[in-house]
Amino acid sequence: METNQFSKEEIKLIQYSFTTLTAKSKHVGEKFYKRLFEASPEMAGLFKGDMKEQAGHLMRMVKTVVEGLNNPQIILPAIQDLGRRHQEYGVEAEQYKMFGDLLISVVEEELGNDFNTATKKAWQKLYDLLADEMKSNHYVSK
Repeated sequence: METNQFSKEEIKLIQYSFTTLTAKSKHVGEKFYKRLFEASPEMAGLFKGDMKEQAGHLMRMVKTVVEGLNNPQIILPAIQDLGRRHQEYGVEAEQYKMFGDLLISVVEEELGNDFNTATKKAWQKLYDLLADEMKSNHYVSK
């Protein structure tokens, strides 16, 4: 993920919408995992431990990424390491798309009118780049 991959406007949209999201709802992560397991019950087996805690981990990681958009080279090693761990946990490369679609859907639902087309495109771009970084060097192309 390179610094110039996001415009100042995209960074502003992502950061503002994330701040708005966390101010509106304290249960975004939990709602996301509920939806994920409804859509793909077999994924529940990939997660061990307390799901409220896992939801907190998810939201802290998203916060770290969102806050690091001005200096992505700083967060890149953590993103790549996260991808390695997900591969070790048994997450398949194909599952990243569903995960991203559901995550963005929950964010959109929670933000309502605060989630416009430009904001959605910026979030999609962010997730696609993150997923690519997480999968790089950890999955063999089929």
